[in-house]
Amino acid sequence: MPADTSRSASGKSRLRQLLPLLAGFIGALLVLAAPLQRLDNWLYDAALSWHTLDKSADDPILIEVDNRSLAEMGSWPWPRELHARLLDQLQSARAVGLDIALAESTLASSKPDQALAAAMQRNGKVVSPVFPESNAKGLTETRPLPLFEAASNRLGHTDFERDTDGVVRRTYLRAGLGSPDHPGFARAVLDVAQGKPAAPAAHAFHGRDEPWVRADEVMVPFAGGNLPFERLSYIDALSGVSKDYFRNRIVLIGVTAAGLGDMHGTPVSDNAAGMPGVVINAYLLRGLQDGTLIHPLSLPAQALLTLLLIVLLDYSLAPRGQQRNALLIYTAAALLVGMGSLLLLELGHLWFAPISSMLLVLLCGFARFISRQASLQTLATTDGLTQLANRRHFDEVFIPAIERQRNTRQPLAFVLLDIDHFKLYNDQYGHYAGDVILKRVAHVLRESFSRKGVLPARLGGEEFGVLMPGTSMQDAVDAAEVFRQRLEDLDLPHDGSPLLKVTCSIGVAARIPQPDDTAQRIYEEADGALYIAKRSGRNVVSPASS
Repeated sequence: MPADTSRSASGKSRLRQLLPLLAGFIGALLVLAAPLQRLDNWLYDAALSWHTLDKSADDPILIEVDNRSLAEMGSWPWPRELHARLLDQLQSARAVGLDIALAESTLASSKPDQALAAAMQRNGKVVSPVFPESNAKGLTETRPLPLFEAASNRLGHTDFERDTDGVVRRTYLRAGLGSPDHPGFARAVLDVAQGKPAAPAAHAFHGRDEPWVRADEVMVPFAGGNLPFERLSYIDALSGVSKDYFRNRIVLIGVTAAGLGDMHGTPVSDNAAGMPGVVINAYLLRGLQDGTLIHPLSLPAQALLTLLLIVLLDYSLAPRGQQRNALLIYTAAALLVGMGSLLLLELGHLWFAPISSMLLVLLCGFARFISRQASLQTLATTDGLTQLANRRHFDEVFIPAIERQRNTRQPLAFVLLDIDHFKLYNDQYGHYAGDVILKRVAHVLRESFSRKGVLPARLGGEEFGVLMPGTSMQDAVDAAEVFRQRLEDLDLPHDGSPLLKVTCSIGVAARIPQPDDTAQRIYEEADGALYIAKRSGRNVVSPASS
C-alpha cells in the first residue's frame, strides 16, 4: 500500500481506538456539568413511583394536625397545654418526634410553655426540630425556645434540599450552622427509639457569616401507592385511643393541613399541593429502620463510573460496529445501562444517574454505524489494489464535471495513461510483481496530481486516468510530463521494454466543454492522443489536436 494511504488508514485506526476514551471524557463532563439532570431525575422519579412499600408492625405512627382536627379544635396555633396532654398520652412510645416549630413563647403567660416543657421532660423521649432560616441579617439557625430545648431528649434538623426543578429528593443525615452538628430529624428519633445516647449539645450561637453545612447525603426512599406508616388525626390521638395503642411505637407529630406546615414537591406527591415535611421524615424513618435509605454516588464517583462504562462498552462492542445491526447492539447496551441503574437502585439502594452513559453509548453506536457506511462507500468507489478511485466512481464524476465546466465556461482536462509493455512485464516477472508495479505507478500518480479537485483513477488493467477540472491543455501536459519523468526516474527494471525500465505513454485532452461534448467523446480524444504517444516510441506525453 502506498505510504500516504497507509498513514491515512493508520490515522483513522488510531481515531477509532481513541473514540471510546473521548466519548468517556465527554460523558464525565456531562455528569459534572449536569445538563441532563432533569432526564436522570425523571428516570429516578419513575422508578420510585413503581416501587411500593408494605406496612409492618414496626412502622411509625404519624399524628397529624389535619383539617379535621382544625375543624374540631379551632384555628392554629393551638394552646400548648394540648401538646402537653398529647405527650402524656404518648408516655409508652419508644420515641416521639415533635415536628412543630416552638421557637416563640406564649406572650400572655409563661404557664403554657412551662406545662409543655414539663410534659416533654416527663416523656423523656421527645425530639425537637432545628432548621436554617434566612432573615435581614443573614442565615440563622432556628431552634426551639431554650425551655423546650432543655426539655427535649435531643434536636434533629428538618432541612430538605430542593433540586433545580424544585423537587425534594435528597436530604442529609447531618447538618448545622457552621458545622454539621445536628442529626437528621428522623435519625435523631430512631436513635432515641434505639436507646442511643445523645451527642454533646451543639453550640447555640454562631456568627452571621457561617454557612449551613450539610453532610452524609441520602435520597429519601419515597414509594408509590399507600403510605407505609399509620396515620392518625391529632384529635383521635388525644382522646380517641388508649395510651397502650402507642406502646413501643415510634410516633411523629406534625402539621399536614394545607397552608400551615412546610410543604415540598416530591417525586410521589402532587407537587401543586406538595408533601408535608413530617411525612417526608416518616419516609426517612422507615428507610432508616429497614435499611433501605438510598445513597447517591458522589459526583466524582458518578463521573468516573460514567467514563469507565462508556470506555469499556465501546471497546467491547467496537468489533461489532462494522456489522449491519451495530445500531441495534449499541441501543441494547444503552438500555442495559439504564436497567442496571434501576436494579442497583432496587437491590443495592444506590443511585447511579445513567442518562449521560446511555446517551454517549448511543452516540458511539452512531459513530460506528457512520464509519461503517463510510467504509462501504469507500469500498464501492475505490480500486482495491491501488486505492485510487475505481472506474465506476470515475464515470460517476466525469459527466457532472463536464456539465459544471460547460456552465462555468472553464476548461476540463482528461489525462489518459498506459504502462508501456505491461503484458511483457507480467509474463517475465509474474502477476504479483505486476501488481507491485501498479501500486508504485498509482503512488506516483497520486503525488503528481495532488491538487484539490483533481481525481486520479485506475480505469482497468494497466490503464489510468486523471480528471482535472479548471486546467488548460498546457497545464495538463506539464503536469503529465512531471508524472512521466518521476516514474522514469524510479528506474524500475523492465527487461521487456526497449528502455529497460517501467515507463508510461500519456494522452491528454483539454478544453472548455461544448454543448455536444460527452464523456465518451473526450475519452476518445485522449485515447487517440495516447495512441499517437505509443506510435511515437512510448514514454512520451501527447496532447490531443484541437
